[in-house]
Amino acid sequence: MRLFISILIFIFYALSSSCQIRIDADLGLKLDGKTKFQEIKSTVWSDLTEKLAALEKNDSVGRKSILRQMKKWNREFWINEYYTDADGKNISAGDLNINGLNQMKREVSKKGVRNQSQDWILQGPTLSDDAQGRIDRIALHPSDPDFMFAGSPHGGIFKTTDGGQNWFPLGDFLPSLGVAGIGIDPNNPNIIYVLSGEANNSCLRCRFKGDAALDSLGFRTSASQGVFKSTDGGLTWLKTKPFPDLIQNKYNARDLIIDPLFPDRLLVTTDKGIYKTMDGGQNWTQKQAGDFWDIKFKPGEHNTVYATSSSAFWKSENNGETWSQIAIEGISASTRNSIAVTPANPSRVALLSGKDVNGAGDFIGIFVSDDSGMNFINRYSDNSSSLFNCYNPIRDFLGSQINYNNTIAINPINQDVIVVGGLCIWSSDDGGFTWNQETLYDSGFPFGEFIHPDQHHLIYHPNGTLFVGNDGGIYKSTDDGDDWEFISNGLSITQFYHFERENDEEDNEQEGYIWGGTQDNGILQQVWPSGEYSHYRAGDGYDVMTDRATLVLNGNQDDIYYTLNEKVMADCFTPGDCNITPPMNEIKKEFYGNLAMSPEDEDVIFAGYESFVYYSENRGSDWENIDVRGNWCISTCQSNADILYAAGTAQITRTSLSDFSNPVNLTSSLQAAGWAPTLKISDIEVHTLNESEVYVSIAGSKADAKVFRTLNDGMTWQNWTFNLPNVPIFCIKLDGGGGLYAGTSVGVFYKQNNVNYWEPFSNGLPPAPVTEIELWPVVNPLNPPLHSPPTPEIWISTFGRGIWFTQQYNFDCPPELTLSGTPRGTQYRVATNQITSTQKVTEPGAKILYNINPGGQIKLMPGFKTTTVNGAKFKALTSGCGGEVDLSKPANPNKDTKKQKASIEPKDIKE
Repeated sequence: MRLFISILIFIFYALSSSCQIRIDADLGLKLDGKTKFQEIKSTVWSDLTEKLAALEKNDSVGRKSILRQMKKWNREFWINEYYTDADGKNISAGDLNINGLNQMKREVSKKGVRNQSQDWILQGPTLSDDAQGRIDRIALHPSDPDFMFAGSPHGGIFKTTDGGQNWFPLGDFLPSLGVAGIGIDPNNPNIIYVLSGEANNSCLRCRFKGDAALDSLGFRTSASQGVFKSTDGGLTWLKTKPFPDLIQNKYNARDLIIDPLFPDRLLVTTDKGIYKTMDGGQNWTQKQAGDFWDIKFKPGEHNTVYATSSSAFWKSENNGETWSQIAIEGISASTRNSIAVTPANPSRVALLSGKDVNGAGDFIGIFVSDDSGMNFINRYSDNSSSLFNCYNPIRDFLGSQINYNNTIAINPINQDVIVVGGLCIWSSDDGGFTWNQETLYDSGFPFGEFIHPDQHHLIYHPNGTLFVGNDGGIYKSTDDGDDWEFISNGLSITQFYHFERENDEEDNEQEGYIWGGTQDNGILQQVWPSGEYSHYRAGDGYDVMTDRATLVLNGNQDDIYYTLNEKVMADCFTPGDCNITPPMNEIKKEFYGNLAMSPEDEDVIFAGYESFVYYSENRGSDWENIDVRGNWCISTCQSNADILYAAGTAQITRTSLSDFSNPVNLTSSLQAAGWAPTLKISDIEVHTLNESEVYVSIAGSKADAKVFRTLNDGMTWQNWTFNLPNVPIFCIKLDGGGGLYAGTSVGVFYKQNNVNYWEPFSNGLPPAPVTEIELWPVVNPLNPPLHSPPTPEIWISTFGRGIWFTQQYNFDCPPELTLSGTPRGTQYRVATNQITSTQKVTEPGAKILYNINPGGQIKLMPGFKTTTVNGAKFKALTSGCGGEVDLSKPANPNKDTKKQKASIEPKDIKE
């Protein structure tokens, strides 16, 4: 039975990070039997810190390697900590979010105006210099060179119709896809197949016992939900049948290809085997068991298919029905091999081979066959110039990431031009015997060209144009990699951990800056009036903080602070002077610090980590250690600058800065209200005028523990979960009227003051994790802004779909609404007197509700249409502004209203 994609969400953010972590034999033994998240985290961290401490002081190579592993592990720790159950075990993010979306649609609470005046508007990054987000797959239109598709493991699938100058999301308001493979029907390009999941992930290759270590530990790494199909160019999607004997969330997807002669035939590679369908996904059968990566058809011969498992090359001569392993001397130790073919010589096959086992990464070679894969010669195996590495005058050679960066392509016109991608891009013009490095790992050097590192997919267009997808976006080259053009405008796929909007009122040119910490793309800065985002600092940017006047009484907007990997940094002209990391953390190497600033004094800053909260009175020149945990979140108090709240692993505290030697532990009181210490406290919000009124948000899957409030400094807590769906809450924010916003893994909710229910506030917002909320203007009665927008705004960051904003909650329903177009997602439209609509409620999974005051009128004009064929639902009610709303019943199966009256009362719309 097919399921509509509108009821599905994939693990495009949970554990789909740039994962190149390793588990050696020693760590494997330590992890054996560990099943709870905190046990796994503490075991891994102790192992890495011990190895770091054991290094010789001058072992810079070993230090870089371990620090890189620490960063990769911390990415996994960060997202996994949002998806634990009350027992502390990791759960499927996909399953939790699917259930949360369905709960959101059913709407447990039957009340509320849902008064969102404006749809959410994307604020980027859709335009940047070289850092927008990761692309794992590129697919070309069979005939139109300007028409392409691109897939992100975090933000879904995008298309371009102008050769990559502009990209547009497909299914923007449907649950986002993690894209491991894309197939386009050569006879009908409107038919598209997507293999969900993440292909370029090496976590499952960390084999200390010959198996998927992290999967056995309970980490849900890059799980696939199967293959999805669109017959209308990507506007709507249906899920095909599941692979036999495979459980969702228990296998890793790798690639998908479509038969050039019989487009209903598809082949898919996974870490459990090769699967084939003969009927467009109605049925799948396993054709070969094993851990498979790449798969390609021989050009011009659809019966000949090549595939690679982790350590072998395979060939089929009957369209993938049966497979034979071809012996190749030298690749038996490999862990990943990529395949390239070319119409310039259909008999040529090239392999890029490497190994990544037990913490060691090695380039094995370039293997080339000119007899359709029957015999191979290793044409290049010089490990001193590893094609997986990058050279520049400062960094020398970097450690390899064989299972994360591994891609190869052959020019379709010249068989001797071969291009490979690892950290950087290399090319050969003699069939693979000699190689030149085409790109650099770092920008700003006098030779070579910089493009974003970590190359995931190289693909040639038949006309000879080369495209690459990497951690920064998409680039193209018309000269086999000598020169590159960044073509990522419109790819809204950035994964933000945190962001802040700076308002420099003394410099109008800077008013409206956005600073954000992102995965893989460091610190991004948006500059007005262009709106373009600039790559300010490389690495994994996390938290950002500015001393704008609306936050700090003496703020001057000159200072910018941010956490980058394990460091705390300040904006400065000389990069060497930017590092203000607390000395203790230089030793401990804890990652992803949370930042805060005193509301009274811009010189007083805080940095929260696992071991301590660090406190500085001079902008980070000197630090003191506060003996509380702040790795989850920290918050200062605007009404009393002496108070600091901090939350860390299994702990929440309230500290007086005048005597921070005696913090008040609030853990027991919060636990008594329903919180489980295994669940992450994701955010702390203190009322601007009342230091005793505090709110906390909770991650995880405990349905009755999402938001808590205290009115007495945390001595007792009230459970404010009410009707929130059972999904992780990432952040909360109070507005000036006592209302509260909550950012979840599936959207935004709002709770009015003095009511006991939450209202969906996600019209027009893709269901990506909302990682931070900012109100504009900032609500600070002690120091109001000089300039304010005509309508107060709410801004959010998401993990995978960039920055968005809309108008804040509107308590006054408009008297009239005129609606048109084709709405998507779940939308609530409320007016007091009249709603006039020509909308077509036909998108899969659309849930559209019109609500009018009793005595008002809903006019469904000619052109209005709704259907239930694709799971779309439409409802009209007369409870009106502030009245009761009931979405628990099934939608009315309306038909085309051209034959209906132009003006009807809501009571005439029947189920």
